[in-house]
Amino acid sequence: MMCDPASHFYEHLYAVNPTDGSMFTVKISCKRMQIVARRGAGHIHEMAYVLPEVLTKPKAIFAGLRRDEDEPKTDDDYGCLCYVGKPSRAFMSNGQQIEPWHDQVFLVFVNDKNVVYNWRWEKADTVNLDMPREYNKRFRKKAL
Repeated sequence: MMCDPASHFYEHLYAVNPTDGSMFTVKISCKRMQIVARRGAGHIHEMAYVLPEVLTKPKAIFAGLRRDEDEPKTDDDYGCLCYVGKPSRAFMSNGQQIEPWHDQVFLVFVNDKNVVYNWRWEKADTVNLDMPREYNKRFRKKAL
């Protein structure tokens, strides 16, 4: 991923459309990419490899976040999506590729404007290791 000035300050990524399972595009701001890049090689690799993998091969997509510290504060949060995945790889802070953590899932948050605004590793649910902890309480509905 590289920020192209002609892209109107966004990089476009493919993602599964929760409505019908087809592919559509979401975007990530170049400013966000630059901020993440300053955190180091591990974050750069995560953004380049893990993020697109989860967007295109999610285990689930949830709509309507009930609670999340990075959730935009709006009256109607049904437009916000959370892609949940078990990626094929993870990265150490120095950029070294490693096996993904068996007890964690990777979450990608997309707002109602199809902008990826956050992503992170989280502990998996104790019963269903493909889902985040307490997923049945965190989200309003499973979209896919």
